[in-house]
Amino acid sequence: MERTRAFLQRIGLATLQVMKKTLGLLFVFMLFFLAIVPSLSHAAKKRGPIILGIGGGYSFFIDSGLRTYEVYHPKLIFLSEQLNMRNNFNFHVQYFPWHGFGFQLEFDHQRASYNSDLKWYGYPDPEPAEKIIEINHIEEPYKETWSLSSITASILYALTLRYNEKMRPYISAGIGYYFTSGDEERFYYKSRLGREKSGNLVKLGLGVKYLITPKIGINFRGVGGTIWRREYGFSEILYRGPEQFDYLIYAETGKIVRAERLLLNSFTYLGIILSLEYTF
Repeated sequence: MERTRAFLQRIGLATLQVMKKTLGLLFVFMLFFLAIVPSLSHAAKKRGPIILGIGGGYSFFIDSGLRTYEVYHPKLIFLSEQLNMRNNFNFHVQYFPWHGFGFQLEFDHQRASYNSDLKWYGYPDPEPAEKIIEINHIEEPYKETWSLSSITASILYALTLRYNEKMRPYISAGIGYYFTSGDEERFYYKSRLGREKSGNLVKLGLGVKYLITPKIGINFRGVGGTIWRREYGFSEILYRGPEQFDYLIYAETGKIVRAERLLLNSFTYLGIILSLEYTF
């Protein structure tokens, strides 16, 4: 059983490494394409519209077990934690070399919070099973702010409605790179998102543009993003056993570090963004 698990883990690692390299190459290609196409179009005097947009919105995790997670085992542990996304800031540049078909490069900064209430009384000793190792680590509840920022290159396809030329629904799909920031011990060590601070993401969008004037418009869209992480645990999102934190690390260093088997290999969020756009 252990050999089979190890073999599957090696296959999974190899597969994700290939995916990572592929996403990296695609990302570089799209950035190159975004940089070179406007120059070529300008040289041919057929430059399509370039659109700058700035706005903001709100996002949330779709996994309810990630938003609210509680564990209680008498004499062992009480843990209540919440991971929440909040408001975000978005800036994007779009270029449409052909009618209805374009590219987008965007920067997104997402604010978020992590709430923790931990009372770690003891740890079950496997030998003998009835024995409890006394810990008595009691923390005051706290709320920690963290953030998730990303740079994404996307492909856009917009439709022109015959009955309303000012309104243009569109879809988008892109890949990018994300990075997070937060307190090392109060967020990275404790939460199930783990200690990894950067990685790849995929983002999909569905929105509608409305032209107020020929140059100024608004853009309202819904987005969904999935983030893959390089840290590998045995993620059990709804696991609520008492072994929430690594006892050996705590015994050696006194630090509260989430057990590796609980780290999330990926997570998905949804959001809405409202932007003001200007067309050149």
